[in-house]
Amino acid sequence: MTRDITVDVELPHGPETVWRALTDPAALAEWLMPVRDFEPVVGQRFTVHAKPMPGWDGVVHCEVTAVDEPHTLAYTWRGSRMRATTTVTWTLSESAPGRTRLLLQHNGFPGLSGAVLAFMHRNGWRRMMTTRLAAHLAATGPMS
Repeated sequence: MTRDITVDVELPHGPETVWRALTDPAALAEWLMPVRDFEPVVGQRFTVHAKPMPGWDGVVHCEVTAVDEPHTLAYTWRGSRMRATTTVTWTLSESAPGRTRLLLQHNGFPGLSGAVLAFMHRNGWRRMMTTRLAAHLAATGPMS
């Protein structure tokens, strides 16, 4: 049995603006975490870097698995202490003119340890999307 995470938010910005926040390495560093070697290209391997903690080096290894600009972005996600590779999928849809429904699905947390990791990730993703991403979008606004 695996545990899955779903976080669904509506943002007062168009899909193209939200897409940039999900795919621009500088933007990701501002609201998510610093990334190395990220490009929204299927097969691209990259790493996400968080503050190391006891028992974890802070590095998440990823590979882009799907890109449909500006609708879908998916990649694998595996921290150095995770037993299984999980999948992060972002789905963007225009909910009204100038507004985006952003759905995050983070799937594939197996077993009891997976339940604990899913719980920790769920809280982190929710905070990232409702606080940090929203603040980043408000500060940067639409880009031409």
